[in-house]
Amino acid sequence: MPISYIDTDNSGPFTKHTLSKLITSFLDPEDPSPAIRKSLRLAHVLLLSDHLSLAHQLIDALSKHADHIVPQRPYQTSPLISSLALENFWTSHPEYPQPPNPQYVTRDLARNQWGKYRECTRTGWMLEHCKLPEPANPHIWQKTDDPIVLAMCCRLLAKDKTAGQYPSQERMREALEVAKKLYAQPQVPVTAWKFERGVRRHGELLYWRLVVELAIRVGELETAADVLGMGLRLDGFNTSNGSDVTEYLALPDIWDVLPLLAKRGKEANPFYIEQEDAEVLVKEVIQAIELRARNGRQWSLAPEKVGWEEMLRRLSVGAWKVNRPCYKRNGIRRAEDILYPPATEEEIEAAEKEFGELPADFKDMVRIANGFQGGWHFLSGGIAGIRNLTTSTDQDLDNVASDFDHLGMKQDGVLSDEIIQLEPGNECDCFQHYIIPPKTWKENIVGRQVKNGEYQYWNAACWQPEMNRYDSVRDWVACCVEEVEMMVARGEVADQSEGEDEDEDNDDSDNDEDDEPQSGQIEEGDGVSEAVEKEVR
Repeated sequence: MPISYIDTDNSGPFTKHTLSKLITSFLDPEDPSPAIRKSLRLAHVLLLSDHLSLAHQLIDALSKHADHIVPQRPYQTSPLISSLALENFWTSHPEYPQPPNPQYVTRDLARNQWGKYRECTRTGWMLEHCKLPEPANPHIWQKTDDPIVLAMCCRLLAKDKTAGQYPSQERMREALEVAKKLYAQPQVPVTAWKFERGVRRHGELLYWRLVVELAIRVGELETAADVLGMGLRLDGFNTSNGSDVTEYLALPDIWDVLPLLAKRGKEANPFYIEQEDAEVLVKEVIQAIELRARNGRQWSLAPEKVGWEEMLRRLSVGAWKVNRPCYKRNGIRRAEDILYPPATEEEIEAAEKEFGELPADFKDMVRIANGFQGGWHFLSGGIAGIRNLTTSTDQDLDNVASDFDHLGMKQDGVLSDEIIQLEPGNECDCFQHYIIPPKTWKENIVGRQVKNGEYQYWNAACWQPEMNRYDSVRDWVACCVEEVEMMVARGEVADQSEGEDEDEDNDDSDNDEDDEPQSGQIEEGDGVSEAVEKEVR
């Protein structure tokens, strides 16, 4: 059975994440920053599962290699972000020293922990959101079962306004009893919860982490494990009510509770990772990190692995699946019609006679499909191949000139008539596409050797803050393939809000042609995303 673990993401509070996808996300994309962030997140889940040594090994490998495997770009921020949870871990476990990475900033741990505690006891929040002022007598909880009143009394009993100070043991014990009374009331898991205006979950009225900390502070560690497990089962990791894994791991002395929770396994903690699985996860992720650091990108869409026919076939199949309503409004009835017919050799020669030599990979593409359609924003509106090529204007040049310096280009070398502008593949939101041809690129790069055929493809819309830069048209199209196949895998669709006709878009019952491109135009090949293939069968 494939190795996987559970974490929260946009798909839901209890989402399965597979080891194979995590490894691919390190090796395949140009920028593995998302994989680094996801792996750092995995380290937190390992800590919650009481696999401290394994979590430390993973964090250490990330700290050693992260800054070397992430492409250096202007305004790039490191994917390694320290958390109060990690500081708590390193401070509490000198046997696992903090890695020497400048991204890990040491803060006043005790002061920040008190601030987190104080946040959980805000009674003003109850007044603002539940219209309940502080009661004169916080002990009225004994005579009521009202969840809002119970939560207010617990907050009030646990509250201490003096910075760095906590209430007496007596008050904390009473606050814990109030919380037990509240949490004893039935509550369905968040996955079955029907959200209604004005109705709040127990974990929102009274943060789980506050009650876990109260139990720790009064020495009831088994109770702390009970409450932590209940919070994880009912609400998962929820940033909106302070119950994310990073919040739990920042609690003082949480490390005394985690072994008790781990003994209960997945029945108590749905995010628990078994020891054997944890060892495999850490070993193989570290191997992927080291492979990326040693050999660079292991791209599954590299030219030697996937040709233009296969690339464009995958693009059309995925794009049709996630953007079908938009395409149908434009009269398209099957995936292969997203691609424009091939350009002839005569058309290519005519374009080169007017604009100079075109990039080799771009010519290879238009021989198979002379561009493709996108959407209003989807795929930056697509491109129209060599149809209606123009040279850029002086205004276009001004728009891109700010990028010249850090790319090693002469500030005053490029002229507007030396940049080719491509027409979008369809009506879109002001997207513009540019090619800086090989000759222009080579003549204007200083300070390094330029490879034969090297050039740039850029695109942007006037409302975007900066250009999207690629080393070739093929690199951009490959990124489009990755985007649509990931959308299919996640069950997402393109934004259909612009000009959408709801009745038309929701009606897929008409006689569309088969989603699969016909073999007469583009043959099916190996290596197609399983998610995409499954969707179009």
